[in-house]
Amino acid sequence: MAKISVYYSEHSEDFHPVPDKLNIFFGLGRISWYKQYLYIPLEAPFYPKTAEDYLDDSMGVSIHYEDLTRHPERPNHFGIDIHSVVRRLEKLKYQEGVNFEYNDIEQFIIQVADIEEIMQMDVKPFYEWR
Repeated sequence: MAKISVYYSEHSEDFHPVPDKLNIFFGLGRISWYKQYLYIPLEAPFYPKTAEDYLDDSMGVSIHYEDLTRHPERPNHFGIDIHSVVRRLEKLKYQEGVNFEYNDIEQFIIQVADIEEIMQMDVKPFYEWR
């Protein structure tokens, strides 16, 4: 099972922590690249973290707004179009010459603002600092 973490940055005006990035950590070789979509519930349990906690020794992929979708039947779930991510990674691999193995990718990193935009709602209350 993937571990979901939310990384916080300081609000520019009053310095309280605000959710910035959602991190989904799978571990080595555990991402199902063959699936069309991966759906994530907004109210899933998560671990609050700050920038100092970021795993910089794990290979990750940024999930772009274009990779996101809404679940057709569950209003509080968003999806990641895995095929869209693979197409982008293949372009990096073959057109840009970036060398990697899919099994080395351990995590997905998503901007909370992109989740809010695809969901058309304020999702920050789901991830308030605890």
